[in-house]
Formats: sequence, structure tokens, C-alpha cells
Amino acid sequence: IPVLGKTWAQTGKTPHVIVSGKKGGITVTSAISPSGRLLFRIEKKKVKAKSHVEFLQQILNHHPRRKIIIIEDRAPQHRAKLVDIFIERNKNKFARYFLPAYSPELNFDEKTWRHLKKHEMKAHQATSIPELRELILAKMRSIQRKPQMVKSFFNDSYVT
Repeated sequence: IPVLGKTWAQTGKTPHVIVSGKKGGITVTSAISPSGRLLFRIEKKKVKAKSHVEFLQQILNHHPRRKIIIIEDRAPQHRAKLVDIFIERNKNKFARYFLPAYSPELNFDEKTWRHLKKHEMKAHQATSIPELRELILAKMRSIQRKPQMVKSFFNDSYVT
């Protein structure tokens, strides 16, 4: 049985954590900047090329007068023809670079997810998908309000 988290109990008394037994998850798309900004959205379904383009448009709407540098992994939705067309149409607004294959340690946004999962959501008590969605929304907004933490995701060690 994998270790899901740690807790404490009196010596000789095994702690019991109640879980729903239901499996499920939420898909969140995000982007971070070295200045400490975090943009995110909770997706309604699996991320495909169309929703990735919508997210890129959301980033563009937040930064209409800036050149935006996108560094992303090689997930299929990032390399899709629809995304290529969108980037090409907006080439004066975007510069896109791909990370080497199988290199999550180079993806700064992965530190956002690690922090969310290992610190913010540790031992959460959500018992349904809607409840989990609301909890994730609150936790992501909390991270969003901490630009120093988001900036630290660009370093080897980050601030919790």
C-alpha cells in the first residue's frame, strides 16, 4: 500500500482516516511568470488542442501589449496543428519553446502542481468532485495571492 500522507497518533493507536473511496479528479491549466503571476483555469473536460488555444487566448487577454514567452512540454495538445496555427497567427505576441522530452524537472509550472498536491491539498477532506473543485479553486487562488512563492518556483528550492 503506498503512503498517501503522514499523520500522528498516540503510541500504540493506529489512526484511521475516512475516505470516500470514489476516484476522480479535476483538470487545471496554469501558467506562471518569473514576476510571480499565476494564471489558471479549471477545465470542464480533458485538455485538448482547442482548450489549450483558449487558454493561450486567455493569457493574451491578460497581457495584450506584451510579448509572451511560452515554454511548454511536448504534450500532444501543445503540439497540435490547431495550436501551431494560433501561434503562427499571433507570432508577434508569442514566442514558443518546447522543453526536452521527459524533463518535468525543467518545467517550472510542475512546482505549482507539486506545491498544490503536497502542501495545499494534503489530507483534504473533499468527498465529491464539486467539493474538490471548490477546494482546488480556493487553494489556487491562495497560491495566486503569493507572488513571492510563485517567483520561487523558478529557483531550485521554493518557499512554502
